[in-house]
Amino acid sequence: MMYKLLLILAGVSATLAVTPEGFEPAADTTLLVSFGSASAEGGNVLEKAVTQTAPTIGTESQLTGSSFAVLMIDLDIPTDSPPATNTLLHWMQTGLTQSTTSTTLGSTTAFLFQNSSGQAAFAEYLGPSPPARIPLSHRYTQIVVDTSDATADNLAVLQSAAASRQGFNALNVLTQAGLETKVLAGNFFNVTNPGPVTSTTNAANSTGGGSFTNSTGTGSVTRTTPTPTSTSSPIVPGAAMAQKASGMLLGIAMVGAVFVTL
Repeated sequence: MMYKLLLILAGVSATLAVTPEGFEPAADTTLLVSFGSASAEGGNVLEKAVTQTAPTIGTESQLTGSSFAVLMIDLDIPTDSPPATNTLLHWMQTGLTQSTTSTTLGSTTAFLFQNSSGQAAFAEYLGPSPPARIPLSHRYTQIVVDTSDATADNLAVLQSAAASRQGFNALNVLTQAGLETKVLAGNFFNVTNPGPVTSTTNAANSTGGGSFTNSTGTGSVTRTTPTPTSTSSPIVPGAAMAQKASGMLLGIAMVGAVFVTL
């Protein structure tokens, strides 16, 4: 019976993850990600124009730790063999601290992360710019990592990995840095190229203004195409919010089923 309970609870945890399905290391605490008046909300679609500068990030509750890093990864870089995709690191900033007092971020009270020491980013922020290639919609995933106990060698692993943005595998890199269990919060949003598809070759394979050669990338995630409900607003929550709500209801139902059978 205990084994059954553990399996169901593991399923509930996966269902309630705030990072994309299949992404590792997953997070179940929401990282608040705000581009001015537009906020990332569990995979909603944001207009490209509002995402071109680094967002303000925070959490509703203050996290334990004295130093943090934020990573943002595009999971849907096109390759010459669609539907296979690659990945690209869009942002890696270490040396973050979290405010001890809350402030308002959008409509939410939050404890913000800040680069109070002015530390240079291991990978400067690159704004999303999905090309007119399959897939047209890209998922941009953000995670915050606790680096309070990270050594100089641990951080050197992150810095080295950040130097080569393409094919970035968060789980592999964080494991090599001894930080795979230190992911505290996450989120993701989509940016979509309106199309039509104009190329299936590497020449148009670009996001964030960079260029690179193709590879098959590392790791895999289950991809679902977001369905915008509006194009007049910078925030299009639609299907993403419905999916999140469905996941929560499924999780509650699974836990309920456990107690019924006990």
